[in-house]
Amino acid sequence: MRRAANQPVTTALTIFAGIYAKAYTVPDADTLLPQHSHKTGHVTAITAGSVRAWRDGELLGDFHAPALVLIPAHTMHSFLTLSDQVSLICIHNADHLDEVNEPAVAEMHTLDLED
Repeated sequence: MRRAANQPVTTALTIFAGIYAKAYTVPDADTLLPQHSHKTGHVTAITAGSVRAWRDGELLGDFHAPALVLIPAHTMHSFLTLSDQVSLICIHNADHLDEVNEPAVAEMHTLDLED
């Protein structure tokens, strides 16, 4: 698999009133966001474009903005962008952030990519 020419870009990060929200944009269709899981559940809001989502290897389906994808704790999840300029917001409970103020990751998978 080749590395996406244009990587996702974080566009906003907010911690307020017990809520952590990280917004990012994925410029190109067919960009795979690798699987990972968090120690607590969260919601991913699709605010522009379309994605295909998997949870623990099971296809959840295609989501078109505006849409919410519910991700339980310790559940591996990944997204494939189906359109250009996809915008997502991951929303977590800020009371469960790690030492660098990010949602605690339980497990991370990486992709073996060609240059």
